[in-house]
Amino acid sequence: MSNNSLSGTRTFRRAVTSVDGTGIIEILNCSEVFSAYSALESTYFVERSFYLETLSGAVHLPSLARAPFPEIFPEMNSAEKIAEMLKVEEVYPFLGLRFHARKGVGAWSALSNVRLQNKGRETTIPFVIPYLTINQLKLLSPDDRLGISIVNYGSGVLGIGDYINLEGDFRFEVQLIERPKAVVGAAIPYGVNISSTPTIFRAANAQRAVFYASNIGSSNIWIGGTSSVAVGTGLYLAANGGSWSVGEENNLTGALWAIAEGGGSRIAGIEASYV
Repeated sequence: MSNNSLSGTRTFRRAVTSVDGTGIIEILNCSEVFSAYSALESTYFVERSFYLETLSGAVHLPSLARAPFPEIFPEMNSAEKIAEMLKVEEVYPFLGLRFHARKGVGAWSALSNVRLQNKGRETTIPFVIPYLTINQLKLLSPDDRLGISIVNYGSGVLGIGDYINLEGDFRFEVQLIERPKAVVGAAIPYGVNISSTPTIFRAANAQRAVFYASNIGSSNIWIGGTSSVAVGTGLYLAANGGSWSVGEENNLTGALWAIAEGGGSRIAGIEASYV
């Protein structure tokens, strides 16, 4: 089996304003990134990895009373710095930005909350650390979704002129491991008389591997994939020996229909399936 690795980077953006209300807003759907690779699953085992590297928000809340920045000095210890930050939060109004996650179409789960205040100007805040993870990047599953909502802590929600402009970037990887080749079973012979009306001569076979058909009758035959096959359309098999073969490199799994030109004829051949 051979391995192949694909990777890429993308960005996403979402502006949140007063018109968005307090409902959960989806900002990232990991499965959409991998949808293009679903067609490869018939040939490969597909392993997917998703990494959220950055997520930040440009925050401007002029509808709230302006809150000063906390008075933090280098000589302060961690406890003193946190106390100064909490002092500003307690005195001045704030609202919350809550992060949510869910698997596929499952229920949303709250992850963390960020308290936001009006600092008198647009302020950019990083969110990945510490609100989504304590590591350098956030690892997400291929079916994960991220959302946000605005929380009213008593000072209201987003007002006219307020906005939170979210922007993030992520990296994804797709590992392709070639599936083992299936074994082809014994070839089964068949023979079907074909008339001047559409006749199904092979039923659908999802495991069809090898197929051979020959016109052993005296009238030309036309082959198609539906009952609407008609003379002059589809695949042409000439009378008295016209043939058609399909090897393992093809994916011919549907039902096959045929119609004879003029009088009746006969198709004979073999079909082998994967086992």
